[in-house]
Amino acid sequence: MIGTRPPKLLRALIPLAIGLTVVGALLYQTVQENGGWSAVQGSVTLPGWPLALGCLLALIFIRDLGYVLRLRWLSNGQLTWRNAIETTVVWEFASAITPGIVGGGAVAIWGLHRQGMTAGKSTALVFSTALLDELFYVLAVPPLLFFLGNAVAPPDFDSTIGWGIFWVGWGIMLLLASLIAFGLFVAPHATRRIILRCARFKWLSRWQKPLSKFADDLQHSAGEMKTLPMLHWAGAFLATMASWTARFLSLVAVMAMVVAPFSALEPITIVARQLVMWVYLLISPTPGSSGVAEWLLGAFFEPWFALSDSLIAPAMTMLIWRMATHFVYLLLGVLVIPGWMRRTRRA
Repeated sequence: MIGTRPPKLLRALIPLAIGLTVVGALLYQTVQENGGWSAVQGSVTLPGWPLALGCLLALIFIRDLGYVLRLRWLSNGQLTWRNAIETTVVWEFASAITPGIVGGGAVAIWGLHRQGMTAGKSTALVFSTALLDELFYVLAVPPLLFFLGNAVAPPDFDSTIGWGIFWVGWGIMLLLASLIAFGLFVAPHATRRIILRCARFKWLSRWQKPLSKFADDLQHSAGEMKTLPMLHWAGAFLATMASWTARFLSLVAVMAMVVAPFSALEPITIVARQLVMWVYLLISPTPGSSGVAEWLLGAFFEPWFALSDSLIAPAMTMLIWRMATHFVYLLLGVLVIPGWMRRTRRA
C-alpha cells in the first residue's frame, strides 16, 4: 500500500500543475508586456468583491449539496449523509484527475460498491445520475439557443467547424441519455441478456460467473430504481438542475470579483456560452480538462474581459474559476479519501 501512494499523489498534482502553468504563463506575459507588476498592482479585485466572493461560496455549497441530495434520494436513503458526501468527493476527485471524456463514473461505482452496495445497484445508481446530467444538458441547450441565437458562441464560431463539433457532442449526449433510459428503465432484461452473451466470449470466460451475477443484480436494481417514488426522481432532477446552474453561475460571481460589477455582466449569456464550451471540455484529453479549460475561457469570454480596466483580469478569472470548480476537489480528495479508504477497507 505504501508503494502506491506517490503515483496517486503525482497523478492528482498533474492537472493542478497544468492549470497553474497556463494561468501563470498568461499572467507573467500580461504583466511583462504592460510595464511590470508595479504598473498593474492594485487592479486585482473590484470594490464589490466581498459580495461576489460570498455569492461564489454560496454557489459552491449549492452545487455540492445538489450532488449529495440526489445520491440520497436515488439510493432511497441507503446512503447516509456521510456516505453521500464522501461519494461525491471521491467522484469529483476522480473527474478532476481523468480526461473529460473518461469522467469519474467508474470510480463512483467502485466507491459505492466499497461502501456496501452491490455492483449492480452501484451501476444503476451512477447511470441514473448520469441520465439526469445528460437530460439537463440536452433540455437546457435548445431554449437558450432559440432565445440568444449566435450570442451563445464567440463571433468566429460560424466560420469554423465549431458548430459542427458542438451539435455532434449534443447528439452524443442525447444518444447516451436514450441508451441509459432504455437499458435501465425500458428494457433492463435486454441489458441483462447482452451482458450474459458477452460473458460467453472466450476472453471473458474466466469472469462468466461474476458477470452473470452482475447482470442479475443490475436487472433487479433497475427494477428498484423504476419503483422509486416520483417525488424522489423529481427531487433528484431539481437537485441536478440546481447543481449545474450553480456551477455555471460560479463564473459570473468570479467575473464580478475581478472583471466588472454584476450590473455590467450578462449572466444568462455567460451560462449559455459555458453550455456550448462544455462539449469541448468533455472531449479534452488532459486530466480534468486542464489547460484546455483555461484556453477556452479566454476564447469564449473575451468580450467580458474587455470591460475590465485591469490587465490581469483574464488570468485572475481563470485562476479563481479553476480553484472553485476544479482545484477544490483535488484538495478535498487528498484530505478525505485516505480516511475514507481506511474506514471502508473490507476485511
